[in-house]
Amino acid sequence: MSGFTAGLVAGAALALMWKPRRVGLVVCAGTGSMAVPLGAMAAAVPLLALALATALAGTGLAVSMTVWASLVQERIPADRLGRALSFSTLGQILPVPFGYLLAGPASQVFGLRATLAAGALIIAAAAVVPLAIAQVRGLCLAPVVAREGDGPVVLARAER
Repeated sequence: MSGFTAGLVAGAALALMWKPRRVGLVVCAGTGSMAVPLGAMAAAVPLLALALATALAGTGLAVSMTVWASLVQERIPADRLGRALSFSTLGQILPVPFGYLLAGPASQVFGLRATLAAGALIIAAAAVVPLAIAQVRGLCLAPVVAREGDGPVVLARAER
């Protein structure tokens, strides 16, 4: 958990500095990074390697969440943003309890390492499959432009 938390902090800091253009790729890669700790546990790596794997997952998740939130806020009209974010969040967390429910029985039937490896493969597949859609691969944030007004220069997303 310490590695994951450190990764979340590092990912949040990275997201403050880095504004990726290819949002779809970044979100999918960040989501896919969540498979790394499961794969590491399935491979029974040493504790330090597992901590690094969880840190990588935390970094990927923080960047992914930040970039996704930016894209949604840019693309969805303000009067529909709350509902869109609610559906988005529901879609992200709805599978989690089912995974927890299946993990115990699956580990009894297939063994712990095989179940962890299968979980890693499922997460990786869930991250890679959307990239088969050209619109996902092409998702981009609008470039940031400086707008001058009556006061200081304001950085804003360019209108599409």
